[in-house]
Amino acid sequence: CLLRKENGEQVFPVFTSMPQIPKDKKSPAVVAMPFFTCVAITSMAQNAKSHTLYQIYILTAPDFSDPDNLLNKLQKRYCNIQIGIIQVDEKLFQNVTIHNTHITKATYYRLVLCDLLKEERCIYLDGDIIVTEDLEELYQTDLGNKYLAGCRDIWIDMLSEEEKEIRRKRTEIPSMDQYVNAGVLLLNLEQIRADGMNHIFVEHLQYDYLFEDQDILNVCCYGKIVRLPAKWNLFTVFMGQISQMQKAGVDQDTLHAFQEKKGIIHYATPMIRPWKKRYCWMNEEWWSAAAIWSEESVFKYIKGHIDQYECENSWDYYGKLCSNYEHIIVFGYTKYSKQLCEWIKNMKPESELVFCDNDFEKQGQNYNGISVISFQEAEKWRKKKELNSVLFLIASQVKYEEIRKLLTEHGVSEKEIVCYRCKNRDYYLFLDERYYKNELQDICKRECIDWDEFSPLNLEEIRMKLTEDKAYRDWMEGYYLDNWLLKERKNG
Repeated sequence: CLLRKENGEQVFPVFTSMPQIPKDKKSPAVVAMPFFTCVAITSMAQNAKSHTLYQIYILTAPDFSDPDNLLNKLQKRYCNIQIGIIQVDEKLFQNVTIHNTHITKATYYRLVLCDLLKEERCIYLDGDIIVTEDLEELYQTDLGNKYLAGCRDIWIDMLSEEEKEIRRKRTEIPSMDQYVNAGVLLLNLEQIRADGMNHIFVEHLQYDYLFEDQDILNVCCYGKIVRLPAKWNLFTVFMGQISQMQKAGVDQDTLHAFQEKKGIIHYATPMIRPWKKRYCWMNEEWWSAAAIWSEESVFKYIKGHIDQYECENSWDYYGKLCSNYEHIIVFGYTKYSKQLCEWIKNMKPESELVFCDNDFEKQGQNYNGISVISFQEAEKWRKKKELNSVLFLIASQVKYEEIRKLLTEHGVSEKEIVCYRCKNRDYYLFLDERYYKNELQDICKRECIDWDEFSPLNLEEIRMKLTEDKAYRDWMEGYYLDNWLLKERKNG
């Protein structure tokens, strides 16, 4: 993002990378990759001051395409942005090593920015962000003769001293004290060119860094990095972990920024991004920014996918589903499948249940009268029943696709195969407080408890009821209450 004066007008050219689209993958995230960057730019345009004009350059692979014509539509919608495309020659990055599976070679594009344009400085932004205020303050940061400015990578602070030392040795950096996250950067392109740092960045492409280009920047620029206020790179994964950050020694200004939630919101953690899970911290803000494109087919596609995911993530969904079947095969014999079977038995005592597992050591076991059988036995069991009266609930959280393929190859209809999405500790840890009561209502459905016991209460009254009433003691561990609903009381 570049600021300069033109006829009295403030102009910010902005740089962001457009991830490569893997040709062998088909998912809502892959199909909608250009849309995510579009949402980031939308948020910038909507929250800019009246005098600000953003000149936006999107770094892409040579084969990039925009089938929905989003960038042209974006350009026509907002008069305070100008959009250009810079195609990056990827020959330079053909031998780089990628350790983090959620990123591509496009992450290295920022290393050659000073060769792609002539400006003195720019702000670099990842595409998985939204901007909630004007960026002039960020751009005007005094860099002196430093190469870049970035926000402290909070992940480093959350590590133990031993883990920090392992990271330090891996990069051979003198200290991790200056280490910044590379998702939001203010780059001093003029100084980088003057000192030939662009060539040094390229030399380091041959080294096997665990965190790719981010490590390269921190290693090569060590001693010449300015630390930005935390508000310019707020990782959503830490929004609900203020007390943990405090215990780790994170400074008060940073803690305040994460509580205020204003600046640049960074959806850097793959599993809790808005298009993966709807109700995690700050995801609603992303959807609010995206909603302006609600008539676009790509928006409808990813929204339909996430709506279906959240529907299938509720006990109400499983209750209605199981009520339609007399015979249920739960595939996978785990603690999650045991919990699932207990609930089905409580909800529908007349249902006939069996476990199915391919692990020979589990076959023949019995849990509360429910047998564990092999897939071959499950096939015979299913064929004895009335057609379309058997439901397969896949309890395995890792091998769902593998099991689903096995079932369809043996003639089981797709509509009779459902993946049980268990809610583990991480699900609750990243749950936005705005949805606590919604989640508690779903738990009441699972526990067959009247929601009217809780619905009139506020969150503090609910916390008091759960901690003082012995009837809810089992909920503490079963629903990880200390990680979400009772978190404030526990940390208080």
